[in-house]
Amino acid sequence: MRALKGDYFSNAGAVTEMDLQLLRDAIDQVKPTVFIEIGTGTGASSRGIFQYILRQMPTCDFYTMDIFNNYLDDINKIFGTHPNFHTVLGLSVLRDETTDPAYTELSNYQGPTNSLRKLLDVELKGRMVDIAFIDSRKGTAVPEFHVLAERLSPNGIIFCHDILNGGKGVELATYLSEDEGPFSFEIINTGPAGMIRIQRRGS
Repeated sequence: MRALKGDYFSNAGAVTEMDLQLLRDAIDQVKPTVFIEIGTGTGASSRGIFQYILRQMPTCDFYTMDIFNNYLDDINKIFGTHPNFHTVLGLSVLRDETTDPAYTELSNYQGPTNSLRKLLDVELKGRMVDIAFIDSRKGTAVPEFHVLAERLSPNGIIFCHDILNGGKGVELATYLSEDEGPFSFEIINTGPAGMIRIQRRGS
């Protein structure tokens, strides 16, 4: 299953109930029509998010993306027949856009790449992203943010997991703290891993 060179997740944290509650609160606030998750993993967040979407925003399209097909197969066994639940196989961006450790970890990766842009440009055909949850691997969060930010709806929110444990959120928080662009961020203690909440300034 983990055939990638040096593939490890020592700084990744499990999604907690507090993480899920933060995402549910955002769903209530934004009332999304498109929700994108990058990093399906074991499916804990996919289950928690989509079950809530079914109750609160049943017309919302939910997309979850991963490079491991077995993770997508597992979550499809639960929700795959629902017309608003979608799985996307592949690396979200191009490998050359990533930094270490992801760049090295992905040296043997032979699957689809640039899957996030293809999703936005082809399947979603110009629709805006209302909520995104970045929970992929360290070294990919910044390019993933750039792609999502270009298509984020005016009141949209981007979340990134793993900040308090030294994970992928650190690189994104560092980038945002040095950037003078239109986005502001807040670090939220949702447990051992923590979350970053990113929105346009003033929204």
